[in-house]
Amino acid sequence: MKTDTTYMDALARAGVGVEQVDFVMCTHLHPDHVGWNTRLLDGRWVPTFPNARYVFSKKELAHWEARHAEAEIPYMTDSVLPVVAAGQVLQVASDHALEDGIRLEPTPGHTPDHFSVHLTSAGRDAVMAGDLIHSPIQCRHPDLPARPDVDKQQAVDTRTAFMERYCETDTLICTAHFPSPSVGHFTRVGDAFGFRFRDAG
Repeated sequence: MKTDTTYMDALARAGVGVEQVDFVMCTHLHPDHVGWNTRLLDGRWVPTFPNARYVFSKKELAHWEARHAEAEIPYMTDSVLPVVAAGQVLQVASDHALEDGIRLEPTPGHTPDHFSVHLTSAGRDAVMAGDLIHSPIQCRHPDLPARPDVDKQQAVDTRTAFMERYCETDTLICTAHFPSPSVGHFTRVGDAFGFRFRDAG
């Protein structure tokens, strides 16, 4: 696994130590979404966040464990299975509700049991969309698949329904792959959608 300290440096600058993290939300188990689950310590991979529960979809984990059993998936070896072995995984259904205004929304298609994370605080809502949408062009053309989508038609249906649900609402959409600032709101554009980026200032 290639090391990039940008993310951890940002946490440190924000005054957050790895021991202070309570939950790690893995919307799905692709390498770019699990890479900071672990760190290399004395030649072995251990959980980066020693006091955290790592939230995995039970169905998603079972899918990738089965694939890994057929042929090794390197990122499962270094970024997922060590967390399982450490007993820090909370396996849930993709509609699981956590405490303090945090609940999961099933958004399958990109992977078998991808979920998004819905946050509610002080009367405001935001959704961490994970990889259900990769590019703003998919707002105008929801039928455009992403190459890694495991079920392309399900991904299209999920993406379209998600944008319909949150279009022209106050819910802040937090994307994983849009260009910075990467957060904003879905808008209506004819029979499709647009994305109004929130001003970074």
